[in-house]
Amino acid sequence: MFWVKKALRKSHRRRRRKINGSPIQNNYVLKGSSLICFLFLLLGCQSDITIAEQRQTHVVIDSFVQAASIEKLDVLVTLDTSGSMSDNYDEVADGMDILRRDIESITSDYQFGYITMDPTNLSYTGPYDSSSSAIDMLMAPSLLPMTSLEEGFGATYSFLNSEEGYGFRRTDADFLLFLISDEDEQSAITATLFYDWMEEEFEDVQHDVVCVVNPDDGSEQFDWQNEIGYKYIELSDLYGKEPVDLQVEDWSVWLSESSYLVVERDSIQLSDASPIVESIVVYINNDITENWVYKADSNTVYLGFVPDSGDLVEVGYDVYEN
Repeated sequence: MFWVKKALRKSHRRRRRKINGSPIQNNYVLKGSSLICFLFLLLGCQSDITIAEQRQTHVVIDSFVQAASIEKLDVLVTLDTSGSMSDNYDEVADGMDILRRDIESITSDYQFGYITMDPTNLSYTGPYDSSSSAIDMLMAPSLLPMTSLEEGFGATYSFLNSEEGYGFRRTDADFLLFLISDEDEQSAITATLFYDWMEEEFEDVQHDVVCVVNPDDGSEQFDWQNEIGYKYIELSDLYGKEPVDLQVEDWSVWLSESSYLVVERDSIQLSDASPIVESIVVYINNDITENWVYKADSNTVYLGFVPDSGDLVEVGYDVYEN
C-alpha cells in the first residue's frame, strides 16, 4: 500500500497549502519601490539584520480500520477449577449468560465452550449455542471436574491442538478467550509467547482475550490460595486493556462489556506528541471530513460520528523536523 500512502501524503500537502494559502517554504519577493525602500533602510541601519530560516516539516499519517461486523463467534472459557475457585462458579455462569444476550444482538451464530486449566486433566464441556437454555449456560461451569493445576496458557494451547479443540473451533469464526483464575498462570509459557501464538493462530479472524484475575493493586489481602495474576496482567497489557478484577462483586456485568464485541472506535490518538494542529486533515476512505475535534490534553482526534465497519480512517498532519 506504499503508493496509497504516497498519494495521501501528496493530497495532504495540497490540502495544507490550500488551507494556509502558501507553500511550506516561504518565498520573499520584493519589487519596485518596495525594493528601493528596503535598500535605503538596510543601508541606514547600523544593527545587523538576521532572517531566520523556516523550520522543515514532514507528514505523519495515523490510521485504523473499523472492525468488521461479526458473523460467527466462538467463545472459549478456560476456567480454574481448583478448590479455591468453587465459590466463583455462579458469577462465571451469570457473566457468560449476560454476555450471550449481548452477542445475540450481533449474531445468532455463536458457541461457548468451557475447559479446565489443567493440561494433565483437560476436560471440556460444550458447545453451548443459541439452542441452549439459560439453565444449560448456568450449569456449564459446575460440570467441569475439580483439578489441581492452574496453567491457563498451557491448557488453552493443548485444547486448541486436540481433537476436541479442532471440533469446537471454526476456522472462519471470530474468537474470544476468557482466562479466569484466582492464581497466577503456572505453566512455562510466557505471556509474550502465548500472545505471539494467539496472534499467529487467529491471524485470519478477529480475536480477543479477557483475563479475570486478582489485580496488582498494592494491597496485601492475597495469600498462597489467592495470588496476583501477574502473567495474566501482562497478557492483558499486550492486548491493550486492564484485566477484570476477580474480587469485584459485580464483575459479571463488567465482563460482558469488556470485549471487542461492543467497542467501536470513534477516535485516534496521534503517534507524534507534537503535531502542528492547524495542519491536521482527517480522511474517511480517502475523502476529507471536517466532522472532528482535536484535544491536546490527550493528543487525540475525536470524530463526530462512528465510522461504519470496514471504513478506513486516516489522519494526516505535519510535525517539525528535529
